[in-house]
Amino acid sequence: MKKTRDTTTAAVIIGNPNSGSAGDEGYLEGFADTLRAGGLTVEVLNTERPDHATELAAAAGDRLVIAAAAGDRLVIAAGGDGTVNEVLNGLSAGATLGILPLGTANVLARELGLPLEPQGACERILTGSASRMDVGVATDDDGAERRFACMAGIGFDADVVREVGPRLKRYLRSLAFPLVALKVFFRGDRPQLHIKDGDTTHVVQYAVVANGQYYGGDFETAEDASLRSGELQVVLVEKVGHLMRPDVLAHVLAKKPLDRTMKSFASGRVVAESPSGGRVPVQIDGEVWGRLPMSFRIEPAAVAVIR
Repeated sequence: MKKTRDTTTAAVIIGNPNSGSAGDEGYLEGFADTLRAGGLTVEVLNTERPDHATELAAAAGDRLVIAAAAGDRLVIAAGGDGTVNEVLNGLSAGATLGILPLGTANVLARELGLPLEPQGACERILTGSASRMDVGVATDDDGAERRFACMAGIGFDADVVREVGPRLKRYLRSLAFPLVALKVFFRGDRPQLHIKDGDTTHVVQYAVVANGQYYGGDFETAEDASLRSGELQVVLVEKVGHLMRPDVLAHVLAKKPLDRTMKSFASGRVVAESPSGGRVPVQIDGEVWGRLPMSFRIEPAAVAVIR
């Protein structure tokens, strides 16, 4: 592989060795060797527990400054969307995000148009260019914040994500989510949600706050969503049962954007509440993070990413 950057690049690979097709530490070292052959200085850091990738990404900032005093600083997330999200939440302001997609859905990699097989992704890291992307930020009632690259799902799909564990994803892969979604749907008991955009309140059972188009793989939520739009696209589902209507279901299965059949709007900030006080969960980039009430805002061009 031929490196195209003019300056010395120091990189760390932060990887979950149990994600997707990754098998062990040596697996990630193999990708590091490929990048080294392309001219990068690379260190592999393996995650050991939830949120460890965030800690490693935050700590990597100072290490990379020392390693690349006059060059690029690259933090590579090797894993699924959960690992990418953790790295995103620890990424220092001067670092650039790279992605080795090793997960099941690889939503951000699809959004960026990256190769989904690791060798091709390594090639892109070596030859691609950095551009700025927006990130969403969720803030809970205690003031804790979480960045998201792709989406936040409020209610129904957060319940689904909560019940789809690593074992189901490993064995059923793309079938895990639709099968569990049916189980959650037939359970019923969907509380009302209030989605507030300025002075306007929307009453729904389920909502997706999207920073990008893709969702759960190559399904689409909002056709106007973009990582560089400077806005969030909010898709509203008034009743979860509407998703099971034959016309809507056929639309979804044909992988057409959900907002062609559901209401949506663009906004820089929205607030979500459950007026009944129900414990409504929220998923951030495919991992459950907190419960309502919660607000969501956009940070335009907040992160540099290889694409």
